[in-house]
Amino acid sequence: MVLEWEPVLKDVISEILETMFFAMVEFQDCGRGDRCFDYESEIELQNHEGRIAISLQLSEEFARMITAGFLGIEENQVKDEDLQDSMKELVNMIGGGYHARINDAAWKLGIPRVWKIGPDPMHRAQAPVWLDFSFFEEPVGSAVLSYLPS
Repeated sequence: MVLEWEPVLKDVISEILETMFFAMVEFQDCGRGDRCFDYESEIELQNHEGRIAISLQLSEEFARMITAGFLGIEENQVKDEDLQDSMKELVNMIGGGYHARINDAAWKLGIPRVWKIGPDPMHRAQAPVWLDFSFFEEPVGSAVLSYLPS
């Protein structure tokens, strides 16, 4: 199930960003792993065998733009709290979409978290492959799924 995570996650992210946030993204052939973004949100799915963590990193500019689209307001009206709430909602939808695609009721969806990435993004370096994506050829985000056995 986790071995085929990349195409499933790409599909879920594309579908949610397009339908709920009005943004079409393109994925790069391989994650370069050298990009730094401003915010990270994460959600976990857990069962008795382990947990799956889905992490999403976005640039502040892109996060602000999709938040405005999601809320139906202008970008300059987006407050930091709105931005963080929409990132939690986005990763929650992605986690729910992934859960629906794997179709295994044993996995339970957790509570989404979000934080501003500091000057030393340690978490990104630990991930094997990041799915970098762009909006009109501008890098705006990255996603990864990590499986942690119990």
